[in-house]
Amino acid sequence: MRSPGSLAPADWSDMAVFLAIFDAGSLVSAAETLGMSQPTVGRHLAALEERMGITLFARTGRRMVPTELAHRIEESARKMAREMHAIQRGVVDATTGLQGSVTISANEGTGSEWLVPVLAKLQLKHPEIYVDLKIESRAADLVQREADIALRMGRPTQLDLITRKLATVGFGFYASEAWVERHGTLASLQDLNDTPWIRGAFNPQGNDLLQEFFATHSITCKMVMSTNSPAAQIRAVQQGIGFGVLSHRWASRERGLVRLLPEVAAAEIDLWLVTHEDLRHSARLRAVADHIVEAAEIDAGLFETGIRSENNSNKSNKKANK
Repeated sequence: MRSPGSLAPADWSDMAVFLAIFDAGSLVSAAETLGMSQPTVGRHLAALEERMGITLFARTGRRMVPTELAHRIEESARKMAREMHAIQRGVVDATTGLQGSVTISANEGTGSEWLVPVLAKLQLKHPEIYVDLKIESRAADLVQREADIALRMGRPTQLDLITRKLATVGFGFYASEAWVERHGTLASLQDLNDTPWIRGAFNPQGNDLLQEFFATHSITCKMVMSTNSPAAQIRAVQQGIGFGVLSHRWASRERGLVRLLPEVAAAEIDLWLVTHEDLRHSARLRAVADHIVEAAEIDAGLFETGIRSENNSNKSNKKANK
């Protein structure tokens, strides 16, 4: 091992491994994060420690505990990571043709039920653009290039991001026809008390809004089921297990659902399109983002109330006929 006073230049791949181990706490988890084998990760770490002449982690079983020296170089390593990501984004910026890949992150409801048909039309317009659609409940880190474009419920607060509001998503109380036959129609919000309820995967902000709504109106529902899948929640509502708070857009696509208390808005959450500011000069990313924004404008009424406005339907037909 070299002495600490005669350091050789650090290899970026080794530093990336260092940060992955630092964050994950083990070689196994770091390997999964990096998409490498565990032995490869171990070799990178050994090479880095040999090059720097220091020990970066103490091995305690499978855990990798950062040493004091590891903590001292962590911030410098992260600065290096940010610089490398900036270089990668600069390469993307230089791409001016409408071809290549675009990674989009979206949640299950918006991504699978609304975005896929939108992307089908995009493919007809720009057949050389390849889309990698990631359906996930977490918010992808665009700064770290986990995605190029993200659709998020609630406006992001992270710096270095460009945000564009797509639509306001309205939510209401829905139940199956069989459920209504058993429990009857509801005359007021108080009728929701002790009523079988299926809690779904709203989103962190949306769940807060829903809890606030119930608390404000002194409603105590009888939760009989919860799920982290919007699709599973809708299927459970259709099966008559309980009522659910569903988006009007998605509920409008399903059969056998009845809106309870149609005069009451359970919640409204804004849907945002997010990109990294360093990618604003990429022609293909701009084309994909603009296409999604245009589709959302056409479907604004569908998102808010579950009904697409006639004017926007005509706009969509005219664009399709061009």
